[in-house]
Amino acid sequence: MRKLFLIVVVLISCAFKSQDVTLDSLKYRADYILTYQNDSTDIHSKQQENFMLLIGTNKSLFVSENTFKRDSIRNEVIKSKNLAGLNMGNVPKSAFSYWIVKNVPEKNVSFYDLLFRTAIKYQEEINFEWELTSQKENIGSTNCGIAFVNYGGRRYKTWYSLDISIPEGPYKFFGLPGLILKMKDTKGYYTFELSGFKNVSKENGLIMLEDRLFNGASATKKQYLSAKDSYINNMGAELQRSGITIGNDAIKNAQYRERKKNNPIELSDK
Repeated sequence: MRKLFLIVVVLISCAFKSQDVTLDSLKYRADYILTYQNDSTDIHSKQQENFMLLIGTNKSLFVSENTFKRDSIRNEVIKSKNLAGLNMGNVPKSAFSYWIVKNVPEKNVSFYDLLFRTAIKYQEEINFEWELTSQKENIGSTNCGIAFVNYGGRRYKTWYSLDISIPEGPYKFFGLPGLILKMKDTKGYYTFELSGFKNVSKENGLIMLEDRLFNGASATKKQYLSAKDSYINNMGAELQRSGITIGNDAIKNAQYRERKKNNPIELSDK
C-alpha cells in the first residue's frame, strides 16, 4: 500500500506558481445544498454543505463553495506575493476537497482532488442508464419529471425540470432532458437540492481550474481510492515529511474522525 501511494501520488510543491486553466465560457450557475450522513450508524452525523455548478457550452465544474472560496483566497494572496496575509483561519473549511469537471457531449467526467498537498486526478466514461417515469411533481413553481438511476452502489430518485432543458446536475450526474432540481438516494443518506439558478452568460465569465489540479498525477479511480486510504493510514509520516510537527494524539484523533466517515457517496465503482 505504501509503495502504491508513492507511485501513484506526485507531490505538487510549486504552490507559488499558481495559475488557472480555462475550461469553457460560463453560461449558467446552479447552486445545490447537499445533506449527507457521514456515519451510517449515527443519524446525528448528518451535515449540510453548499455546492456550486458552473455550466458552460460543453463543460461544467462542480465544487463545494467553501473549497472554491479557500482556493480563491489562497491564489489571490500568492499572486500578490503577500504570504504573510495567508490566513485561512476565518474561511470555513469543507469536507469535500474535490473538483468535478464534466464534458456532457463526450460523457466524460474528470475528478480532481488534493490529498494534503498532493494533486491527483482520474477520468471516467459514464453512461447513466436513467429510468424515466410518467410521474410528474412540482418543486415550488417548477414542473418536474421523475427518474431513477443507479450509480456508485446507490439508487437515486431524481426530480428534473421540464422547463429548463439543460442536461446537467449535481456531482457527476448528467443526461436527463432537464436540469436536476433534486436527487435523493433511497436510504436517505445523500440528498442534493437546487437552491438557486441563474443565467450568467452576459457576464462573459469563464470556467477555470487551477493548473496544479489540472496537471495533477493521473490515476485510475481504484488507485485514487487506494492512495486516499494510504494517506489516512500514514498521516503522521506524511505530515512529518512535509515539515509539520503534530502530536500522536492529534494524529490518532484525525484518523479516527476520517474512519468514522464510513458512508461515502460512492459505495462501489458502478
